[in-house]
Amino acid sequence: MNRQGIYHRRVGYLTLFMLAFMSVAVAAPAPPAARYAAGADDHNNPERVDIALVLAVDVSSSIESGERRFQREAYAEALSDPRVARMALGGGSGRVAIAYMEWSGTRFQRVHLPIRIMSTPEELAQFGAEILAISDRPNDPMYVQPTAVGDALLAAETAMSALQVPARDYIIDISGDGVLNDGLAISAARDHVLSMGLTVNGLPIEVLSGQAQNGSTSFEQVTRFYMDCVIGGPGAFHLVARGFGDVRETLIMKLMLEMAHMEPDRKRGIAAAWNGGLIGNDARVLPATVLQLSPPAEEPRRRSNCGETENVAHNPFRTEH
Repeated sequence: MNRQGIYHRRVGYLTLFMLAFMSVAVAAPAPPAARYAAGADDHNNPERVDIALVLAVDVSSSIESGERRFQREAYAEALSDPRVARMALGGGSGRVAIAYMEWSGTRFQRVHLPIRIMSTPEELAQFGAEILAISDRPNDPMYVQPTAVGDALLAAETAMSALQVPARDYIIDISGDGVLNDGLAISAARDHVLSMGLTVNGLPIEVLSGQAQNGSTSFEQVTRFYMDCVIGGPGAFHLVARGFGDVRETLIMKLMLEMAHMEPDRKRGIAAAWNGGLIGNDARVLPATVLQLSPPAEEPRRRSNCGETENVAHNPFRTEH
């Protein structure tokens, strides 16, 4: 079976599993004091949405023009995928709210599509088509900037704040192929948005770009950075894309998991299973092994500066971007 066939079979099996599990899952309540938790349990509000999602996409200097185009195509195709639509619109309200933004350096965050409520597959597909219609501006300084992940998180929260109706879950979905090398401290920015009731999920893109310190490759640092320093909140997880060619397939699975109404530990378990092998490998996780997964123990964050020191020699995450 070719790679595409293996992928569709695996995603199809996991879709069936998630749909079955959703029927008995209980959502964990959000902290009542958080800014974005006020409407989480308001099931009688006809205006509520199930998921409020800000898609925050890295377009810093490490992302070339063709890769920026490929990312937009991946998001457009994912939002047009019927499996994503089924997850997105299969909740209690049948409505989702999504925004799309791109980011790079400290002063460079651009909300291309403000947060919008959608309730049909056609509306999701139209949103994707509008992402696809985004084109690079000539000589745009945004595309030659370093990587300010902390500033991107704060900009994503601002984009979320435009939503005027309550949601069950509020999620920032941030992707990138590099680590912090500009702007606000990521730990402070992340902790700020988490304190407001947001969950941050990550899509690190592993791109081999030479050897890093201690013999590890820089793409391994990117995944570790997202695990240790970026994601957080109820049910937070990351899915790894192994190169830009993998973004579309990984994004489809990631959106399905984010839209699914299931316990946070179960989401993390499925994400860990997905990350457990190479894309297209016959030995990748199938439903039988997913069902056997125990909720993973909370992994403590490593004691690191998350790229926030000026001393490059002692910075475990600093790479050239």
